[in-house]
Amino acid sequence: MSAFLLPIPNSTRIENQTLDDAELNTWLAMRLQDHRTVAYAHAHHRCLVFEVGTTDASVHPANPGKSSVVQLKRIARAGRLKRIERSIESLESNESPDATWPLLNATVEDVAAWYRQRETLFGQGRGQAISVPTANQVWHAAGGRCMYRGCGKDVGRTSLTTQSARAAYLAHIVASDPDGPRGNGDSHALSNDPENIMLMCDEHHRLIDRIAESEHPTHVLLEMRTEHEQRVNQLLAGLSYPRTQLITLLANLANVPTNIATSELQGSVLSRRLGPLPNVLHAIRRLQRDDRARPNFWYHLLHEHETDILDLMLKTGNRPSTIPQGEPEVLAIFPLHLVPVLVLAGRILGEARPIEVFQYDRDLKCWRWNPTARPSPVGTIRLENTSSGPADTVLLSLELTAQIDPRTLPSALAAEVAESRIPWIRITHASPGPQCIRHPDDLAQFTECARQAVRLIHDTIRPQRVHLIGVSPASSLFRFGQLLQPGHHPVYQLYDRPDGASTFLPAFKIEGQQVSTTGEDPAKTIPLR
Repeated sequence: MSAFLLPIPNSTRIENQTLDDAELNTWLAMRLQDHRTVAYAHAHHRCLVFEVGTTDASVHPANPGKSSVVQLKRIARAGRLKRIERSIESLESNESPDATWPLLNATVEDVAAWYRQRETLFGQGRGQAISVPTANQVWHAAGGRCMYRGCGKDVGRTSLTTQSARAAYLAHIVASDPDGPRGNGDSHALSNDPENIMLMCDEHHRLIDRIAESEHPTHVLLEMRTEHEQRVNQLLAGLSYPRTQLITLLANLANVPTNIATSELQGSVLSRRLGPLPNVLHAIRRLQRDDRARPNFWYHLLHEHETDILDLMLKTGNRPSTIPQGEPEVLAIFPLHLVPVLVLAGRILGEARPIEVFQYDRDLKCWRWNPTARPSPVGTIRLENTSSGPADTVLLSLELTAQIDPRTLPSALAAEVAESRIPWIRITHASPGPQCIRHPDDLAQFTECARQAVRLIHDTIRPQRVHLIGVSPASSLFRFGQLLQPGHHPVYQLYDRPDGASTFLPAFKIEGQQVSTTGEDPAKTIPLR
């Protein structure tokens, strides 16, 4: 078989490049036909051939195989074959025959014995046999591909039959025999070391050991192996989805239980090409009866869930974008909770790390984004009643599910709005309703609109207090909370409406570094840092 020669780093193909079996066979046949005398010099794995009696004879490194050995035996029978046994060092750099080399007559038996010894040398050698675990490690490191630089041939199947097969060689970098290619005093110790073994196709196995050994020193092959393994790891890592921590924010609203199967959450995450971690963090989980109309409700809520809030801060809050090794790369949020709690949770998690927010689809009764839904046109969600002048207080409303009737506002707040003493900034939807956000792009459109509102309020109006009322899907409420940067926003007074017969009532307020109840006795405060 003719060897396939690829360019070798820092080297060029020279005139006396190693002859492979086919090329050597042709060269010998021509000498036999012309009745020339041929000599071969050998030492361990190295072999040189040249024509005897020619003044300008060139020495050719050779890699004899079955075909060329047949020609050598024919020349031996004709009495025109000589052999030279030398040290391997003396055969390293000869480009022409050395006149001091003694020429010995070579018989057919000499050729056969030498070839058997040479083939044995390229087999196991004298080191430890490659064990199954070592072989498996090398196959794994190589990704089933030839590790010769730039080759990458799939050696796990044959090209003729396409059947699964290991058409490859486990090639030693430092030979297992000290007298083999690149062999040295460490040969035996490294014979079963996976870091000293490369997975190779037949062509490149022959190239490094027989055809161009001198052009493949140990350090070059080690570089090839390291580069190949690193690239395999890099490419295979691309198959895995980002590690994703599942987090729920659930409450039994209107006395309707919110029980979600873990498999449902994991399937939703996978549909977004994220890799769900097996455990689910149920944050600020509220199983109590929905009795928001009772006195001091928000004091009791903060008191009962203080540990949950602090735990959520500890595990997720506003970490830098560089995620430590082993931690989830993405947080997947499944929100269905009271409006103020959703805003608070968004404020805790912030935007410092990747967060994927899901919206429950009431029609499909699942958390997956509807694959048939189309994004709403740009401008469907818009910012209304922008104000350019400064004010101490602002009313901001998120009105995607329904428009707010001014009569449902707290009386004092309604009077200030009616008399234009405070600006009312509104984020609205062209067709408000429960399904106003059905596509991730809808949520992105809301986020951009909300970001404009926050910039307007914080940078232009610059109030001391913002009254926030939300009649909007849970995903958008959480998203809005993410926009509030710790320590860099005015006091946000959050409201909640217990039922359709009530007005909006104060819940709690979020300040730069804490959340606390409003007008309740006793007061409850939880630090947010």
